[in-house]
Amino acid sequence: MPEIGSCTDETCNDELKELYECHCCLRLVCLHHLNGHVEITKQNKQRTDSLRQELNTIVNTLQLIIVEKLSTIKCEQNLIEQAKQILDVSSSSMDELEDIFEKINQTIVLNRSGLKLTSFSIDNNPLSFTTGYVINVNDKYVDIQVVPSHQTDIDRQVQAIFRYDSIEMRPGFSLNTYEIYQSHPN
Repeated sequence: MPEIGSCTDETCNDELKELYECHCCLRLVCLHHLNGHVEITKQNKQRTDSLRQELNTIVNTLQLIIVEKLSTIKCEQNLIEQAKQILDVSSSSMDELEDIFEKINQTIVLNRSGLKLTSFSIDNNPLSFTTGYVINVNDKYVDIQVVPSHQTDIDRQVQAIFRYDSIEMRPGFSLNTYEIYQSHPN
């Protein structure tokens, strides 16, 4: 049952009113200010829920990045094992030696190249990203996947993969051509 008295909210006049205990601040306030407190609480909950959802999204993104990095490391370790097996067999052919040599050399060059993606665009619409990492290397191309910094960008581009021609030092062209801007360390 409400009490009669002055509302404890500073913005309220000093008239006697029915007062209700606010569940969030435990103060006695009039019905108008109680409704305001409830609305603020709802807005704060919506913001908190939204932030939790965004945090969950970036945690999942970081987990994907870690999985990709671990996959890359596993592939590189596999190259080392292949090379050791070839070295252990004295009858390995020149083609086998050259093939593994090239693969390992490309991996080393790629890891030391210092290529840094600074921006990209889809349909001439620039998008920012938090990181870019290599997902595939072959004789000529490096496929790079980026992780955008905003959820809307993730929805728009769904982890775009870019092809970079490491020999010609320019973007590679495929069915879906994306612009890539790169900078090399000075």
